[in-house]
Amino acid sequence: MHRLAIKALDEESLAIGCLQGDENAWATLFRVYHPPLLVIVRSMIRAMNVAEQPEEVTARVWCSLCSDSYYRLRRYNPRLGRLLDYLVGMARNEILSGLRAERNRHSRESRVARSEATFDEVDWSLSVQEFLGTLTHREREFCQTDLLRIAPPGSYVKPSEANEWQLRSRVLKKFRKYYSQEAG
Repeated sequence: MHRLAIKALDEESLAIGCLQGDENAWATLFRVYHPPLLVIVRSMIRAMNVAEQPEEVTARVWCSLCSDSYYRLRRYNPRLGRLLDYLVGMARNEILSGLRAERNRHSRESRVARSEATFDEVDWSLSVQEFLGTLTHREREFCQTDLLRIAPPGSYVKPSEANEWQLRSRVLKKFRKYYSQEAG
């Protein structure tokens, strides 16, 4: 029924009537184009796996037609395509805009969470203390003085070059293993 009505309408004169404030033109526009637009938006949302409601997207499309002195309705050109295609394009832009906003929000939240996790001194020092507890006495001494640059204890003896390389390798291997287990 709607497809026949859409084909029979002179879309250009309908758009002009809406721009001139003809309430009958607006009622006809909404009555004829809203149901198929809603069906298409539902399928687009399903295909894109978006959590948005189709009714919200179509409502934003209708609102945007009326906003800014009917700017979007004025941009409709019947020589470039059907009015329904134009409305579907607007709906697609609304969906993509919502996805971008969601992605940006998620990115900002992740950045904040990472910076909070990075600068949380209490958790960091506790984690380092737990890691140091997994090392042997000599490895712990080496890690604290040579790697973390904490003042060496009075009895600390700097290892030879070969021992330093072995200690560094063992500590870094344990470090990777300890923090990869903790992350998983």
